Amino acid sequence: MKDGFAYLKKTADGLVVQTTRAEHAAQLEALQEMVFPTLAKEAHFRAPHYRHHISLFPEGQFVVTDGDKVVGMTTTIRYHLDEQQPRIFIEVIDGGFLNTHEPEGEWLYGLDVGVHPQWRGRGIARHLYDARQQTVELLNLRGQFTHGMLTGYGALKNTMKAEDYYGEMIAGKRKDPTVSRQIANGFEVVRLVHGYLEDPVCHDYTVLLVRKNPNFQPAR
Repeated sequence: MKDGFAYLKKTADGLVVQTTRAEHAAQLEALQEMVFPTLAKEAHFRAPHYRHHISLFPEGQFVVTDGDKVVGMTTTIRYHLDEQQPRIFIEVIDGGFLNTHEPEGEWLYGLDVGVHPQWRGRGIARHLYDARQQTVELLNLRGQFTHGMLTGYGALKNTMKAEDYYGEMIAGKRKDPTVSRQIANGFEVVRLVHGYLEDPVCHDYTVLLVRKNPNFQPAR
């Protein structure tokens, strides 16, 4: 991608989806703390990390702003997709600096999506997923993948097995607050994963999800 890459889209209700800039870093750190309060502190991105992400892979970092306020964000790298043995989150983020980024990786790896609680319900996550998908198409990648946290399972861990919760969700008998929305935003379920990250909200269970690029052209 050429230097100076920038994504910019204004939503119908006046929010702006754009490429992350260095001046967003402090607000991004605060937003991470707010959105992921139960995630281990060593798994949080800090302002210096965000500034490094911009220098590492600018076309993969996005924020949503309302005026000067950052109200949504996502962090990505290019990577390979290992459906059977995915590396755990804490290993992938490499102390927060994402030096595991693979410049020739054929997939966009969405490490997080965060939306300020007061701005939820306005389609911000969908706009971020779509911005990521545009990068997928511009770079001719196979698609994007992510690990969706089963955020509804933690409260039920003592009454049912994760496999049963997952089975009901993919059968359409149960909605998970996070994963079901990701499915509605174009992601396909690959499989249930335990131990990808540590967070009591999902009792350490995530779902590997992919959103493929229908226009991907393999190298000849």
